Amino acid sequence: MPFARKVCEKFHLTPGATTVGDSPNLTAAPANIKILINAPIKHSLPIALRQAVSKLETRFHRFGVKTSPPSNKLSCGLLGTGHFFRYACVPALNKINSPLAVTGILSRDAKKFRATQRFLRHALQPFATQEDLFASGIKAALILLPNHLHFATAQQALERGLHVFCEKPLTNTVADALTLKSIARKSGRVLMTGFNQRYLDRNRVLKEIIAENRAGSITAVHAFHNQDLRGLKSFAALHRDLTGGGVIHNAGIHFINLFLHWFGEVERVSAVFENRALPAECGEDTAHCKLTFRSGLTATLDASLANAVDASYERIQILGTDGELTSDFKKGHIICRPKSKPPYKIPCRAEIVSDSVFNALEHFAHCVKNGLPPETDPDDSIKTLKVIEALTLSAQRGAEVCLKEIESKYAS
Repeated sequence: MPFARKVCEKFHLTPGATTVGDSPNLTAAPANIKILINAPIKHSLPIALRQAVSKLETRFHRFGVKTSPPSNKLSCGLLGTGHFFRYACVPALNKINSPLAVTGILSRDAKKFRATQRFLRHALQPFATQEDLFASGIKAALILLPNHLHFATAQQALERGLHVFCEKPLTNTVADALTLKSIARKSGRVLMTGFNQRYLDRNRVLKEIIAENRAGSITAVHAFHNQDLRGLKSFAALHRDLTGGGVIHNAGIHFINLFLHWFGEVERVSAVFENRALPAECGEDTAHCKLTFRSGLTATLDASLANAVDASYERIQILGTDGELTSDFKKGHIICRPKSKPPYKIPCRAEIVSDSVFNALEHFAHCVKNGLPPETDPDDSIKTLKVIEALTLSAQRGAEVCLKEIESKYAS
């Protein structure tokens, strides 16, 4: 029985509950679960519970005996073991039903390798160079490196005949993404970008209810992303030379990608970028963006890494002719407010970031096995990066930018 199920059954809890208003019984839960759930992080109880179980699972594997990777799963090489790997990818890779098995890792530091190995369920083999890792018999590369290394690493992996799962952004520029698209097409391998928000159940449900016109025809959308990184000891990892940009390139990109997926092509954009608190080398830490779609719908995005946006983390408001839809990432649910009826909750799975990563990796493995193009393929990344380039140009000019200008720049 999976560890999470044991914990939940013991304390009469329901992980990933889909029923609105689930109320887990915590009276018998041990102190460490209560502390994790009652922490002041503004999560709903199902989401806080899911986080608690995920952390307990990770601790369990950290001290467990390492087993050999299963031979019936997609063998992968891991490149990059930073913060996102530890909190989002480790729980996904450790799931017993994960279709992937990490067999090798790029690691030149024995101490760091041992630290990474402790987190994972299966035994790993370290490799000092990418060439050795790619030649080790793996079938796919998981690229979780800093953004500026994505292009060269993905290029080398594809040219060695490997399938590639690359954390967003695929590259820092449209030109590099176009190059990777060409290389992937020639290689016949799957190239997928890890836009994990696309694989979050909440966002899949939102797409469905938008299509069903639950709030009528959509007229406007407002999205908010907020983090507070002002207290970081070092900002070196956020320098735009490494990341490709500021808050829009690194965080707001998720909402832009969702907007394009939900509402189609953008006609024109405008943006205001600010440096409120973080060093200028990090690019904009706060931004206000407006996107006008060809359908006439308008979407705004307020994003900040300096605690300048009114959101606990991420939330979205979708306005329609017959009502509105709202959703908060930390609350986990979707609320529909029809104009002529009382508001009601729309069920969706109580998922956290690691669940969306698992869903994305599962989709990647399915595409590799069946020779299918992934949902977040190179074209999807290229469209998103073009909008980000237009927003950046608008902020520089202080004027609206039409997407036709960006499209003509890259027309073949």
